[in-house]
Amino acid sequence: MKTKVWAFIVLAFFVAGAAMATELPKMNVIQVKENTAMLAYSFANEAPLEVTLTNTDGEILYHKQTEHKAEFKTMFDFSELGDGDFCVSVNYGNQSMNRMVSVKDKKIVVSDATHCYEPFFRVNDKKVNVSFLNTSHKPVFINVYHDGEHIDGTNLGREMSIQTMLDFGDLKRGTYDIVLTDSVKDHKFTVKL
Repeated sequence: MKTKVWAFIVLAFFVAGAAMATELPKMNVIQVKENTAMLAYSFANEAPLEVTLTNTDGEILYHKQTEHKAEFKTMFDFSELGDGDFCVSVNYGNQSMNRMVSVKDKKIVVSDATHCYEPFFRVNDKKVNVSFLNTSHKPVFINVYHDGEHIDGTNLGREMSIQTMLDFGDLKRGTYDIVLTDSVKDHKFTVKL
């Protein structure tokens, strides 16, 4: 009997430890008045934060980077932006929390938070290695742009672990934008050759 109780206690500690290890940040977007919403982010661990608000075209409407923080709050005024759909994203480390925000007739509707991992880009000579953990198993695409002009793109598939290498050896000097698109958002990385 004592062995069963002891095993139950060990199992309870294991479950509690696993739950704490997978704890996600809290991210809320709440309408506070007509066309205005407040973003409130908090997490037990401090991390450098990158907060962005984008429209459906991927245009960045708000961007803020912080040093190590466990909390962040800001207000978004949508009155000048008009009705539409927007994405609020908080990147912390190699992960992000995202919420879709729909503004219509001075009302703001917010989706549930989605969690995703940020892709990892590594430049070596004129080659870019890309790694991405696709936890949603949705299609992932990668596109390359030079001065806003699309020069290459491909479907990377739906696998959980995506790794690819882009060879820029034949391209002329300049600045290139690499955009990895998953089911949640566009992840942008800039390369200067």
